[in-house]
Amino acid sequence: MRLALWSPRVGRGWPVALAPLLARETRLDLVGAEVAAPPEADLDIYDVTDDPAHGFVYRALRERPGLVVLEEWGLHRLVHAETVGRGDEEAYRRELRRAHGEGGAFVARQVLRGRGGQLPTLLPVNERVLESSLGVVAATEAVRAAVAARVPGRAVVHLPLGFLGLASLPGRGAARRALGLDDAGILILAIQPAHEVAPPEPGVRILERLREAAPRAELAQASEADPSLPSRLAAADVVVALEHPSRAGLGTAVPLAVAGGIPTLVSAGSGAARELPEGVVARVSPGPTETDEAVAIVQRLVTDDSLRLRMRRVAQAFAAGRRDPSRCVRALLEIARTIDRTRAAMDEVFAARRAEEESLAATALDEVRCGARELGVMELPPGLVPLVAGLFEREGS
Repeated sequence: MRLALWSPRVGRGWPVALAPLLARETRLDLVGAEVAAPPEADLDIYDVTDDPAHGFVYRALRERPGLVVLEEWGLHRLVHAETVGRGDEEAYRRELRRAHGEGGAFVARQVLRGRGGQLPTLLPVNERVLESSLGVVAATEAVRAAVAARVPGRAVVHLPLGFLGLASLPGRGAARRALGLDDAGILILAIQPAHEVAPPEPGVRILERLREAAPRAELAQASEADPSLPSRLAAADVVVALEHPSRAGLGTAVPLAVAGGIPTLVSAGSGAARELPEGVVARVSPGPTETDEAVAIVQRLVTDDSLRLRMRRVAQAFAAGRRDPSRCVRALLEIARTIDRTRAAMDEVFAARRAEEESLAATALDEVRCGARELGVMELPPGLVPLVAGLFEREGS
């Protein structure tokens, strides 16, 4: 089998961990940037996450369906970059309405007016990716469950990709000296998720309370997207990585912190909390008690050296058990071969959908899909698509 792996990070993370093993079993082409013509392949594997750097992967997937490695359920930043970021606000409005009906159209208007706030986190914009997927490799159990519910019958497997290809954190001493800290002090590091444009309000409140509750501890913030994140994590004694619980992925900070043995707080109900057992991380309930819970847990960790040491050992053991790429390669090849044997029918559906795009019939079908989803019907009955298309063909004749 000949595979093409599309990813902007072919030299790091799970792609660099899996590529050598895949190359032993298949003919593998790595595509790390925009190309004039795609390589010949029996199956394309697309690395998709909520990051504008994956835009060329998103565009290639829409042209040629394949196996999607999906790390985040919500893809708003990616879709926004591929529409508004390329000068097409109307395409952005259309994508959100297509995915979420009038609610999506409302959010699109607010975002375009600069008033979106946290609204986009509530609406996963992933319709195009799911429609073009022949199968899905989910990087968390939360993403796997969401895919299975949204496109039942689609081949999907959960693989712990977030712990593959992790670089070791820098030395603690050097990292702390770079921040002007001594070895004896306690550093509490609050993480701002990459999809947040500003520190979330609960995180700000927690930091303010921690300054009062732990005056001898040092407090710092770091963005998940910051290149200096590994160095900041290496210097930390406790990590606070709270986020909106709708996020289904792991991100980059939590796997690094867990593999480094740093006691980490995550939001209950989030992808990280569903992926990582209690004890590996500490869960904090979102809502009215969030600040009190977070402050109490951090205070306990700051004052109890033995508890921090126990969490360190448990977290490192958990991460070590998920850093073997061979099991992931076997599962990925199994789903790839399954798709290769059964893809003819899905290719026909994809080709028919592409032929309809940008026609009056396609616009009508998008509206029908919006209404169906609002009623809880995720997939249109097979006979409805040709019926609607036929009505509009006769209208135009």
